[in-house]
Amino acid sequence: MSLAWRAMAAGDLPAVAALETISHAPLPPEGEALFAERLALFPAGCLVVSDDAGLAAYVVSHPWRIGGPPKLGERLGMLPDSPDCLHLHDIAIAQRARGKGLVGAAVARLTEVAREAALPVITLVSVHGTEALWARQGFRPAPATTTGYGEAVYMVRAA
Repeated sequence: MSLAWRAMAAGDLPAVAALETISHAPLPPEGEALFAERLALFPAGCLVVSDDAGLAAYVVSHPWRIGGPPKLGERLGMLPDSPDCLHLHDIAIAQRARGKGLVGAAVARLTEVAREAALPVITLVSVHGTEALWARQGFRPAPATTTGYGEAVYMVRAA
């Protein structure tokens, strides 16, 4: 079975929250309501991968402002009036789906989303020692306000 990113639907949210809890410990889970908010605010930036066993991966992104990523667990309320980047808020890939090119495919899809939204930069907060993984995708460390993610690195790349 070929794994491919597709648009996230509301019905995916319970599985997204479950995968988040497994994938991001010891960070506190942000929960289904936060992901529902992101999906409602910017559906184009919310994608999932399913396989025969269910949800295999998700990515959540939204327009934002460079240098000031939302804090962990922070609800947005609304998107900024003048965004200048697409912020990759979260990505998780189930163990069974790792090593299959999903990160690169997600970055490629999000690059398209950013360009369609006229956002020249993609940003993220690298956690769990994943800075090298993101560097291979073209992201570079950049200054940022506090992230609330503990040991983390704010990173940017051109869209």
